[in-house]
Amino acid sequence: MTAMDPRTHVIVLIASGILTFLATELVKVHMLVAVSALYLIWNGLLRNALYFVLAYSAMTALLPVIPDISAILGIILFTFSKMMPIAMVGAALLNVPPGRMMSALQRAYAPKPVVVMLCILVRFFPLLLLEFKAIRNGIRARGIFSNGHNALLHPIRAYECYFVPLIVRCLKLSSELAASAELRGIECDRVRTTIYPIGLTAVDRTAAGLYVLIGGMICGLGGIVQ
Repeated sequence: MTAMDPRTHVIVLIASGILTFLATELVKVHMLVAVSALYLIWNGLLRNALYFVLAYSAMTALLPVIPDISAILGIILFTFSKMMPIAMVGAALLNVPPGRMMSALQRAYAPKPVVVMLCILVRFFPLLLLEFKAIRNGIRARGIFSNGHNALLHPIRAYECYFVPLIVRCLKLSSELAASAELRGIECDRVRTTIYPIGLTAVDRTAAGLYVLIGGMICGLGGIVQ
């Protein structure tokens, strides 16, 4: 299937954020995750959809148990599970080549800061995953948290060992990516060209329309779903 236009992903991403905010019951979040999974499959990202569904299922299964171990970890887990529909749609956007995204958004007259931010995010998140794996390997080499179970039992120490080095590394990565973007001409005032096809098709309109329609119906169930 031909990849959808990046503007479609942006529209669906904004819609998923609004719908996730309106989904107050847990069962509605389940439905939004299912709709987001179908959206990923429609874009040919079946493996990503399976990973997200499995991760969401695991977090949902742990939610009743984790607060008894650590209240802070329970809050973090609940937040991640709540934001899962947004992350799933965002994964579709992250699979778009930056050149195609920049060209499509410029045709839509998107503000330049928004275009730059999205293009840097597309490059940033894959590097972030690599950095997280490197930090994990370094921690295990030092004999800290030899398995995931130990990290769950000590969430504060896990936060210090994982996320503090990650934040420091992100500061350096942001500078490196900004310098790389400038060297690639991201500040150029001319319209970006691309070898990828650009244009909103009937498939784009159908996908965005169905996502908004079905998501709106889910959030509009009101007191029927408890």
